[in-house]
Amino acid sequence: MIAKPTEFLSDTVPTKYWHRLDDGRVQCDLCPRACKMREGQRGLCFVRTHQGGQVVLTTYGRSSGFCIDPIEKKPLNHFLPGTPVLSFGTTGCNLACRFCQNWDISKSRAMDTLADQAAPETIARYGFYLIASPGIAS
Repeated sequence: MIAKPTEFLSDTVPTKYWHRLDDGRVQCDLCPRACKMREGQRGLCFVRTHQGGQVVLTTYGRSSGFCIDPIEKKPLNHFLPGTPVLSFGTTGCNLACRFCQNWDISKSRAMDTLADQAAPETIARYGFYLIASPGIAS
C-alpha cells in the first residue's frame, strides 16, 4: 500500500489550446464552445480561467471524490464483469444540461468541493495498488 500523497499542487496550471484575440480577450480552443474570456473570467466549464494573459486550469490534481465501484456501474458493463474500478471526478463540464444529477459538482465555483488532492500519477498508482485488476474511470 502506498501512503496518501502530501505533495503540494499549484492552484493553477497553464494550459494549451488557446489564443489571444485582438480585443485583449483570450479564446479557449479546447472544446467547440470556444469561450472568449476577459481577465478574471471563467469559461462555461468553470475550470479554465483567463489569468495573467493566459488560460489556466484551476482544478489540476484536485478531485471532488474517489471511490471503488463495480465495473457494471460504468458504461463498460460487459468489460471484465465483476472487476472493481477506481472512480474519481473533478468539477467542470462544458455542457449545461438542466437535468444533470451532478450539476452542483460540475458547475461548482467553490473550491471546497474539490476536497481531495492527488497528482494524475498518484491516481494511477492508487488504481494499480488498490485494485487487483487495475481499472480507472472518471
